[in-house]
Amino acid sequence: MIILSLLEITKTYSKSKEFAVNKVSFDVEEGEILALVGESGSGKTTLLRLIAGLEHPDAGYIILSGQKIVEGNLSVPAHERKIGMVFQDYALFPHLTILENVKFGLKYVQGDREKIAKETLKLVGLKEDFSKYPHQLSGGQQQRVALARAIAPNPKVLLLDEPFSNLDAMLKDQVREEIRQIIKRSGVTAIFVTHDTRDALSTADRIAILHKGYLQQIDVPQVLYERPENPYVANFFGKMNQIIGVPTVEGFYTPFGFMKDDRAKDFKNRVRILFRPEHALIKKSHDQYLNGKLFKVAYFGDHQIVKLADEDGKRISIKTQPNKKFNPSDRVFFTLKEFLLEEAY
Repeated sequence: MIILSLLEITKTYSKSKEFAVNKVSFDVEEGEILALVGESGSGKTTLLRLIAGLEHPDAGYIILSGQKIVEGNLSVPAHERKIGMVFQDYALFPHLTILENVKFGLKYVQGDREKIAKETLKLVGLKEDFSKYPHQLSGGQQQRVALARAIAPNPKVLLLDEPFSNLDAMLKDQVREEIRQIIKRSGVTAIFVTHDTRDALSTADRIAILHKGYLQQIDVPQVLYERPENPYVANFFGKMNQIIGVPTVEGFYTPFGFMKDDRAKDFKNRVRILFRPEHALIKKSHDQYLNGKLFKVAYFGDHQIVKLADEDGKRISIKTQPNKKFNPSDRVFFTLKEFLLEEAY
């Protein structure tokens, strides 16, 4: 069931000539975790603030649980939206204990606030030492207190701004999995902002890619990685090789050789052949395989990256097994098991 809908949301700031977000539309399913991903200035934080009620759009509307909370000049106040927020710096009160911090978030909630706060702290894995202060906790523990304060009032949607940016690399993997499990156990719908693709791929059920205020693609991680809708999305998740091909009846002529493909007859102009390093397979010499001159081999322990060049020096990268041996004078033959085609203008 859809719990949140954004329709044609547009926002500009007074001192900017560019759109912060432009005609962005998407739905969020109840109970899912959605990541808003993009470079700095892509519009992801603006969208989070618009949903939270900290900003108002120039156009478009937002529906939460069947109720329009934003339309025209109408804007339901932030504290009435039943939306929780975890800020990037956690925003914990240093003079309050962790129990008091969570209770503070329950000031509009009826019932036994202390009982609710303790149960929520237990949910996030902080079962004792409720009397500790934020400075006595690790960064990961502080984040869990901030998360407990946000979910204790039972919000309809939970928003998280760069939730993993303050954590060191050693702690990140552990905390990502912990946060995902906590959110799923609580049953809350969550939207988080990040610029780190690893955060998004490992935590989110779906990912929305933004670029200069425009929504590029929204889908599950595997589809975004394997079937990106445009080069920006493709390259956002890592290296994407590009080879120019000239179509014929049977395939494409490329700087790395001829590649048979039935789809070639559907193109009149040159095409870009796009593929990831792991989607190329190195083969033994054969006339039908593509080939390039060995340029460099980089060893990474569990794999190697082999760089090949065509006659003009154009380079591509292929990921292969760590035990393959290459000689500097080798001509390396390869084939593609997966690739995308798009017209090259």
